[in-house]
Amino acid sequence: MADSQNNNNLAAELRRKAEMKVSSHPPAAVTPDCEPSVERLLHELQVHQVELEMQNEELQQTSRELQMLNNSLAEQVADRTKELSEAVARLQKEIDSRKQAEEHTLLLERQFQKAQRLDSLGVLAGGIAHDFNNILAIIMGYCGLTKLDYDTAEKHIPQIEKAVERAAELCRLMLAYAGKTTLTQTRIVMWMLVDQVVLMLKASISQNVEIKTCYLPHTPTIIGDAGQLRQVVMNLLINAAEAIGEAPGVVLVSLGKAVIPPDQSEIDYFGNAIPPDVYLLLEVTDSGCGMDDETMHRIFEPFYTTKFTGRGLGMAAVHGIITAHKGALQLVSHPGEGTTFNIFIPAQSTIAAAEEAMPQAAEKPWKGSGTILLAEDEVQVTVIVKAMLEELGFSVITASNGREAVALYQNNAADISLVVADIGMPIMNGYEMFRELKRLNPELPIIISSGFGDEDVTATLSQAAIAGMLSKPYNFDLLKKVLKSVVGGMVS
Repeated sequence: MADSQNNNNLAAELRRKAEMKVSSHPPAAVTPDCEPSVERLLHELQVHQVELEMQNEELQQTSRELQMLNNSLAEQVADRTKELSEAVARLQKEIDSRKQAEEHTLLLERQFQKAQRLDSLGVLAGGIAHDFNNILAIIMGYCGLTKLDYDTAEKHIPQIEKAVERAAELCRLMLAYAGKTTLTQTRIVMWMLVDQVVLMLKASISQNVEIKTCYLPHTPTIIGDAGQLRQVVMNLLINAAEAIGEAPGVVLVSLGKAVIPPDQSEIDYFGNAIPPDVYLLLEVTDSGCGMDDETMHRIFEPFYTTKFTGRGLGMAAVHGIITAHKGALQLVSHPGEGTTFNIFIPAQSTIAAAEEAMPQAAEKPWKGSGTILLAEDEVQVTVIVKAMLEELGFSVITASNGREAVALYQNNAADISLVVADIGMPIMNGYEMFRELKRLNPELPIIISSGFGDEDVTATLSQAAIAGMLSKPYNFDLLKKVLKSVVGGMVS
């Protein structure tokens, strides 16, 4: 309605201006004797013509203004387009620059990590060499004394066996550090295990350190390797006591239950998510000196210590053992404020009563019979294992690699009743040999001998297909036990 009124007003104004223009210039064609109606018609035509001329002038003026605006807008668009193009170019350049910086940073991080790995490897190699050289010095020393007087062999051999066991324990700790340790699964009441370790350590740690225990109700029972978990508790307590030093201090060992629901996020020390589950929570807190960032970053490296070199695999083995138990670890420490380790071990859903140990009858002498194919690439190992097998009543055919073992079996299949094979052999390794022998005779019993850890073997070969396992190093009694079990299973 307002627009219509406005249009009417504009039309009236245009009419008024046209009237004024026509009145100031009367048409020459009008005569005195002209009819009034004709005169009015001529007047209207003149007014209308003037209106059209005025409207045409306005349209031309508007067109010129629009053209000017269009030119102005075109210039603005061109300027803005140029600015945007320059901005895009600058942004692309910045993106490329940041990308190059990120790639450079990533390269530096990889180089730093590689340097750290090499540094850790150097520390690891140095520590292992140090410990093994000490062990070898003991073995060589007692062997030398025995050669001087063979009558002392009975006294020296137990010391040599102890040194060998130390070397085997070092190898087991290395496997634990790598998370490839073999677990002897038993049901464990953790507070009893902790009490045993605390009682043992109280006599050996400094008298200024007090060990306190706190066992909360409803602490769950777990399934695990008691010996390895005992090692975890012992290493944590020794580490805590040494952190306290000579000043009076307290180490608090707590046991409880931790529940991580599906909707809750818990992160371990290494940045990994702890799976939702019910856990036994072992907490060891000390009032010692605490750790700085560098120590916390390196504490789980093998043989790393802030005290002196050649310290051992303590905390590295702790990490490996916890990993093997599918557990998790958290660590909180600040300089001057002490340290807290939280260890999460998955709990059992049900708790069964512990079985009482049954007295074992004295073992009767045992001898085997038949022919064993021994596949081993180490000559000295071959000599000693062959001698032990012959002592147990077996005839022995030896092979130095997997391919030779397969060929010997094909030529002597009727005589060979059992195979004892190493895994790490040249030409054809133990895994390939195992599969080839099983293809030739699926019922052939094969005992696997390995220094890599049982978990590595069973991850590659079906445990059901393996007749028995011998973890290196093994002694005569363990060899006899495994052979007796395998041969007994063949007879039954």
